[in-house]
Formats: sequence, structure tokens, C-alpha cells
Amino acid sequence: MDFTELDRELTRVLNLEEGCVFALKPKKYDNQLEFIYPDELKGLIVPFSYQGIIWDKVVMNKSPLILNDFQEEIDIIYLNSLTMEGTEYSIAKMIAYPICLARQICTVILVVRKNQAGTNFQNFIGEDLQKIKSAVDKMIYLRLVNSA
Repeated sequence: MDFTELDRELTRVLNLEEGCVFALKPKKYDNQLEFIYPDELKGLIVPFSYQGIIWDKVVMNKSPLILNDFQEEIDIIYLNSLTMEGTEYSIAKMIAYPICLARQICTVILVVRKNQAGTNFQNFIGEDLQKIKSAVDKMIYLRLVNSA
């Protein structure tokens, strides 16, 4: 999948700033996700607790997750330190969207709204999940057509 193109499309349809789309792949046999996009984070491992909301809901149950309000969720704190390091931003809102093929998760797309202290952003809504699904479906279709 062309994650650069998916990033552009999601940034456009969700009205995001640059640097708000990430792709991770589950590591087999353990509760870790590895960044595969963007290139500057490629190879970094995110250990998730089995009780963590991302691991439980997204990876284990293969369900998308909208987080508009999270207090002290350890998974998010760790993600925030990795993805926003060296900036004045933090993760304000997040969608974790699993891409499954043959009932197996092959990628987790993270889409975030960044904020600076004192700013307030609109919440993600169910319609945003549909926009992500449409963009992912389009990328998968293009990949299939181009490989044929």
C-alpha cells in the first residue's frame, strides 16, 4: 500500500495538518506494533499493554476506535512521546483504524489531530471513519489494478 498517497488523501478529506497519519504493523506473537510509516519512525516499536485500549479494541477485536477524550491512557502517552517529539504539539484526538486481510490485521492506521496548549479541535466522528475506509479501499483497489 502506498502510505504516502494514503497520508495525502486522509490529510485532505479530514482537513488535517501534515504529520498526522501513521501506519503500524503488528508484530507476530507479542503485543507490539512497529511503525512502517512515516520513514522517520520506521522500525520503532510500540509495546502495548494487554489492558491498553488500542491493543484490546483495535488489534484483538479488529475494530476501529475513535478517541476524543483520553486521560492518562498509557498507550497514548507513549505514542505521543514518539510521534510528537521535538514539537510543541501533542495528540488531542485520535482514530486507530485496522486494515484486515483474510481476517488478519496487516496494518493499523493512526490518524491524529494535533494541538498546542490552549487550542481546541473538533472531535472525530463516525463519518470520519467512513472517510478513512473509503480512502483505504481506494488504495487497495489501485494496488490490485496496478498489479494485474
